[in-house]
Amino acid sequence: MTQLDDIRANASAEYLAYSKDHPDEQTVGDYILLYGQSHIAERNETYELPTYLPGWFTIGDDGGGTAILMRLDGSPAVYRCGHGALGSLDPGFVADSFASWLAADCPASWMDDDDDYGDG
Repeated sequence: MTQLDDIRANASAEYLAYSKDHPDEQTVGDYILLYGQSHIAERNETYELPTYLPGWFTIGDDGGGTAILMRLDGSPAVYRCGHGALGSLDPGFVADSFASWLAADCPASWMDDDDDYGDG
């Protein structure tokens, strides 16, 4: 099974409904780039998600080095983790529901921190 097959079989219904309608990348809100169907497998392979965070996949990024993640267990919750910390740190919680986070324009409150890293 390929990574894309795994995502299609195990991602949340909310995310799968969105991804069917968005084959290309989409910028949402001030910071978030959500990967489209045409890029999601490549991005997950590039960041080696199956190796460093088995059971997770990246759905986008914040343009500042942070991966936006979901679990491969059907959960609709959204998380984040620095690309360089994948597998070293537990992902941080972002939202209970991908659909509600998307409807709110994908707020990225960590990007509004006063530090230079957006991770505080």
